[in-house]
Amino acid sequence: MNYTSFAKGELLTLLRRKQDTINALVFFIMVITLFPLGVSPSPEFLSVAAGGIIWCAASLAILMSVESMFKEDFNDGCLEQWLVSGLSLPLLILLKTFIHWLIVIVPLLAMAPLLSQMLFLSTDIFYVLLKTLILGTPALFLIGTIGSALTVSLRHGAVLMLLIIIPFYLPVIIFSTGAIRAAQNGMLYDGQIAILGAISLVSLVVSPIMSAISIKASVN
Repeated sequence: MNYTSFAKGELLTLLRRKQDTINALVFFIMVITLFPLGVSPSPEFLSVAAGGIIWCAASLAILMSVESMFKEDFNDGCLEQWLVSGLSLPLLILLKTFIHWLIVIVPLLAMAPLLSQMLFLSTDIFYVLLKTLILGTPALFLIGTIGSALTVSLRHGAVLMLLIIIPFYLPVIIFSTGAIRAAQNGMLYDGQIAILGAISLVSLVVSPIMSAISIKASVN
């Protein structure tokens, strides 16, 4: 096994298990569709709240996607093979996380223009939303990877993972919605965008190492 064959294998596995991706996408669409029905369908309210609604729906969909990221690999012994393969475990985890991000976020971004129109989000603000999703969602996946690795050996670890991970999601959601709200008020939002990028970069460094330590502890 090398890094290229590992990445191809992960991509093919995820494409075969389309149900996981479809479930996350359907959940994302349902939350955004039901919110106006349950709260208020008025354009004045939805245009202001659209950024927060889309970001909360995206965060929950990502949580659904990352919760069982390593579970099947743990059950079928793949994680043990990773450890004895001689390859860098943090790099394997990073590759797996990137492929998950790609498979889940690309369809989500493809649906975003239609859902933004449904929530009466203007075109200018939509581009700000797009920037926050592209810069912020890698951090959510990387942070979620740590939680998934920590609870991989637990039979009912989903709730524990949510309790561990959700507090770390809050800064990403706060700065993302803050950037969108600043743009809606005609204010500068570069600072929030820069912080989002910084959070993703820090997560990129810390997450694979922390996840590798957790997986080694779980397998051993």
